[in-house]
Amino acid sequence: MAPEKMMRAAWSGKVIDGHSHAGVSLKAYALGEYPYAQTIEGLHEQQRTGGVDATVVFPFSADLYFDPAGFAEGQLTPAAAPLSPVPYGAENRLLMREIFDYCPELSSRFLPFVSIDPAREVPAQLQALKELLKAYPAYGIKVNPVGCQSRAGALLDIGAPLLDFAEERDLPLLFHVTTLPGEEYSQATDIFKIVERRPRLRFCMAHGLLFHRAWLDRAEAAPNVWVDTAALKIQVESMGHEIGRTLSAGDFLDVDYTDHRAVMRSLCARYPRKIIWGTDSPAYSWICRRKQGEGIYYDFRLKGFYSDEIAALKALTPELQARVGGANALDFIFGPQ
Repeated sequence: MAPEKMMRAAWSGKVIDGHSHAGVSLKAYALGEYPYAQTIEGLHEQQRTGGVDATVVFPFSADLYFDPAGFAEGQLTPAAAPLSPVPYGAENRLLMREIFDYCPELSSRFLPFVSIDPAREVPAQLQALKELLKAYPAYGIKVNPVGCQSRAGALLDIGAPLLDFAEERDLPLLFHVTTLPGEEYSQATDIFKIVERRPRLRFCMAHGLLFHRAWLDRAEAAPNVWVDTAALKIQVESMGHEIGRTLSAGDFLDVDYTDHRAVMRSLCARYPRKIIWGTDSPAYSWICRRKQGEGIYYDFRLKGFYSDEIAALKALTPELQARVGGANALDFIFGPQ
């Protein structure tokens, strides 16, 4: 018998991490980058140390669809005979098996999202998802355009059936988003076009929209958009180095970028019903070389800890902790009450 989806009431009042990963990135492992893997059991141990009751989780990568020969150059090229017949196909299935078959005693602590590639093998992805969701419950869809080197904007044309699938099943979508130039796959401009075209869908924009004031205000004004804080400590650290130097300070929130907890307090005070707390575990550190577009690469060397993300949540008042550490995530996943 297939496991049943737990409805909103089962998660109400719990501390919820709205953004995490399980699985492996073969590209990261092959190149000695960090992090490269995480298990559901490992995530549970983090929950225990951090006082977290439940976690939204999705696959780490779609690497089993790609040719490993390209990993050394940071290039994701579909393999001639891929180990996964569609992007994320094997990874989505293994995530579900890990939660519901291998660790069923932990299954009540996880809200699995399936991942999609916006453009590649769309009909085959849909067939794989339909078969998977006959056997396991999904609570949403994760889209990481830069992670699979596929433009988010493809969901407005070739990838549109994937949005139809989400709408038919009332599955919200969580996007990796950037508001900075130099990354061609995950631009906020493209993703907000999707928001406008699909008002019946619910969306979450990851990584605080990098604290860009105009984009945050636009998310605030949209009834179907939320924003998560995934990997807050390293996002604050990275942006703090650039705002006022390579980036115009007037475009971003006027907050104390020397302390990610202060940024969290300011962000949640300004947008209390929109912010969703998430750790990005294990990607609260990010040490890698990432392809950002055609011929565009960027070297990251950002180090954080799970405890940094817990500290951000704990820096809030109890009322805000309950809202951004639980209620807002439930509004995004199940719809506002």
